[in-house]
Amino acid sequence: MPAEEAREATQDPDYDGFLVQQAKLGESEVWKYWFDEHYEQLYRYAYLRLRRKDEAEDLVAQVFLEAVKGIKRYEYKGRPIVAWLFGIAHNLIADHFKRQERRAGVEGTAAAGTGASGMEERIENIDLLNALDSLTDEQRDVVILRYFMGVKPRQIGEVLNKSEAAVYSLQARAIHALRGLMGEVESA
Repeated sequence: MPAEEAREATQDPDYDGFLVQQAKLGESEVWKYWFDEHYEQLYRYAYLRLRRKDEAEDLVAQVFLEAVKGIKRYEYKGRPIVAWLFGIAHNLIADHFKRQERRAGVEGTAAAGTGASGMEERIENIDLLNALDSLTDEQRDVVILRYFMGVKPRQIGEVLNKSEAAVYSLQARAIHALRGLMGEVESA
């Protein structure tokens, strides 16, 4: 399908339902389309949570494998398919950390190269990543999805099974906590 046609079609909620039906019938072009459309977002999310390129790539591949396995059970209810894919990624990441904790007996952390050019910028990025690690899982997911990936609060709510108001509340608490952790608390 041509890119323009695909972009226009994604604006139609019925089109997602059509694609789900086609995927259930084994139409490989649907999976290729979903992979092309959503891989980068899912990879960024996984990378920001896992901090290792190879683990993020493996996790995103696992997301699509789980989606292929689960498509027959998936019921389309008007939510964008990317919300389902993020939900799978979220669960796989949680499982990853549980396995890592069991193996190591401590929370897993991984140092990541940031690609920043200057030492000061790298230090700031490390500080931000450490501050993100201090948030609750839900707060961290909201910050990553909202600010690093540009996902709208309503869609974040769909991914995390929260109301839009709950997402805004998590976002506000996360920003307040990050400001405190990064030394930017306003004087009261």
